[in-house]
Amino acid sequence: MGVSCILLWDHQEGYSTPQAMEMLLKRLECLGSRSVGTWSMDCESLYPTQPVMAAVGNTTVPPRTVHLLHCSEYPKSSFIVLDTFVNSMVADSSLDAIFSNLKAFFAPRKGLRIEVKGQYHEVQQYTVKFGSLLFGATSKGVIVEVEDKQNTTVSSCWEPLTHFTRALLHTSQPIDRPSMVPPEKEYTPADSMVNYAYIFTQLRRVAPTFNK
Repeated sequence: MGVSCILLWDHQEGYSTPQAMEMLLKRLECLGSRSVGTWSMDCESLYPTQPVMAAVGNTTVPPRTVHLLHCSEYPKSSFIVLDTFVNSMVADSSLDAIFSNLKAFFAPRKGLRIEVKGQYHEVQQYTVKFGSLLFGATSKGVIVEVEDKQNTTVSSCWEPLTHFTRALLHTSQPIDRPSMVPPEKEYTPADSMVNYAYIFTQLRRVAPTFNK
């Protein structure tokens, strides 16, 4: 895949999530986009149930929260992101069954599951994915991912990629470079999963200011 930028869109005030998604769809159609299909994602955060410290070398490390993500584009894979948000591990979908047997050590908290459901389009060299972000049964806004299909390193395309994204969304909100991806490293789906997990975690921590 190419390099992606991902953000929770702070869309125009007064628009509901469905209205904002419809507005974005019309902008894409005006650019001559081609509909590719639908997509979905979910994230379940598993919290340590035992206050057990682990020894790594001469350092004592506290237990970590594990973010378990699934994406419809990779139906046979599960992605694991620790709460350090440094990298992501990829495993096959049987990993879910393993964690279900580890509930004595890691367990989800009620009401914190996040889901995204939406569609994606191709326009010029970009793939634009957007969807309604559901926190429990409540919509918390629109999440958008724009992928530059022609470039695989952040250093080769970040400025034009973010310029296109801001112009498409009519926004001036900051889009930071993904700090966990070295500029010359080839970008992978696992890097996107770290970005998603970070955004989802921030959403859980901070009272939402996005339109419902």
